[in-house]
Amino acid sequence: MSQLVLGTAQWGHAYGVTNTTGRLEDAEISALVNASLQAGISRVDTARGYGDAEVRLRPFSRDFQVTTKISGRDDAGGQVSASLADLGAQSLDAVLIHDWDSLDDASRTAAVRGLGRLLDDGVASRVGVSVYDAAGLEVAVEMFDAAGVPLQEVQVPANVLDRRLDESGALMDLSASGAHVVVRSVFLQGILLAPGGGLADHPDVVNFRDSIERPSSALEACLGHVRGLPWATHVVVGATSARELTEIVTAWQSCSPGLLEASLASSDLDLIDPRRW
Repeated sequence: MSQLVLGTAQWGHAYGVTNTTGRLEDAEISALVNASLQAGISRVDTARGYGDAEVRLRPFSRDFQVTTKISGRDDAGGQVSASLADLGAQSLDAVLIHDWDSLDDASRTAAVRGLGRLLDDGVASRVGVSVYDAAGLEVAVEMFDAAGVPLQEVQVPANVLDRRLDESGALMDLSASGAHVVVRSVFLQGILLAPGGGLADHPDVVNFRDSIERPSSALEACLGHVRGLPWATHVVVGATSARELTEIVTAWQSCSPGLLEASLASSDLDLIDPRRW
């Protein structure tokens, strides 16, 4: 059964196309942390690219197992040293290459070797990549294997509209081997939960909304879907308030795991790939 992970993108900047709250205030972050711990959430996901999110996580870093993401264009060791200083930590649970899909082969090779050194130095318990599609995942599997560095964590997008990786053999193999396979973009930055407006008026989103029994069940439908992915071990969720997180946790606990109908899948990359927005 997959586990929830607290995302921190909103801690460093106004992340999310439907985010009307903006960058979170200190008091709201404290409330979110308390709500997470009360719900049994023990993992947090952050990144060097999330503004000052790592600095704001520092007072709470000992309460969580921390995954951070770094750029493959710069020295891995230097970036992780900076993250550890910002977090006030001695080591990290996992370190992922954030921009894997945009790197050339030489940069990818150097990045994998850098991650391998982090493992050797005991700075990270696991290393891996964040990817957008099957092509990036395939290259990662090949390059980590060639370098002799274990690919122990991957972060991938998946939701009721983005079904490209539903039947991924590579993800099944990684999950079976004990690697963490972490789902992000569960709500497509909130678009799948919005009542309308902007991308929420896209025909494929409207089709999803029309397929559920009532608006309040959209949250459970999204979460139940990703809980039904056979390879998923963890699911990252972001929230702009403790109330939102509590609603997510309640829906997570009550939803029925199971993939929704394949007919809901969208083939419009301009919708399901945030890089195109």
